[in-house]
Amino acid sequence: MRIVFTKLTDQRHRLELRREGYPCEAVELETRSLLLHDLTHFAVEARAEITEGVYGRLAAGSSLAELAQAVEAPGLAMAEDLVGPMQSLFNGRGSRERYLELGRARYPQVVDEAFVDDVLESLRRLVGRWRATPFGGSMELTWPARDAVWGPSPDP
Repeated sequence: MRIVFTKLTDQRHRLELRREGYPCEAVELETRSLLLHDLTHFAVEARAEITEGVYGRLAAGSSLAELAQAVEAPGLAMAEDLVGPMQSLFNGRGSRERYLELGRARYPQVVDEAFVDDVLESLRRLVGRWRATPFGGSMELTWPARDAVWGPSPDP
């Protein structure tokens, strides 16, 4: 699946999903609160290999509307448990030690120092790419994304 974020204004962006065998789906969203949340889902779900999270379910054909109704799905619940606090940590509003403590208590098979380091680095790269995207331009991601997210930084 290709995930395309298009910068419309400082306040708005478009999210477009391009999936083979499924209709293209696009929605215009508010950027300030939603973009970082969506990028954090991408980084966390890729690193934790959550196949039934937001992006896995979308890649498997769920629509955005269907996804909003599936909040009780285990993969989505795990993703939300990890994403909200990670977003706070990335923004400097959370403690790394507290994230590790809570994450290890709920998901010891996933959350460790390397997980936190990898996700934070991925978010730094993704946010940097977004900031470098001009108005009217797009940033494209692919799912599944493990190799693309954890590979070496692209040359400037």
